[in-house]
Amino acid sequence: MGHEAIYKCNKCGNEFKSQEGGGFFFAEYRCIKCDSIKAVCTHRLVPPEHYKEPTIEEIGVCEECGGALRDDVKPMCPKCRHRYVSETKVLTYYD
Repeated sequence: MGHEAIYKCNKCGNEFKSQEGGGFFFAEYRCIKCDSIKAVCTHRLVPPEHYKEPTIEEIGVCEECGGALRDDVKPMCPKCRHRYVSETKVLTYYD
């Protein structure tokens, strides 16, 4: 389950809103360069033994800057561009 939250940068102290996670039918991949998010359709409701991670071709690259997309990085501080952030308040959950 994904969520939108307020984050605080542990380096510069900036607070900002972002999201992370995914849902039942999609995974969210984050660009390692510009922090854009891409939702990729998945089939997570199938039995675990039949679930397959999206392929590199399905994930692709960032449409904004061409950077690599990953699903295991935290949001990036828009002020100092570091990922050393802490979640301070969850605003909403989504599937």
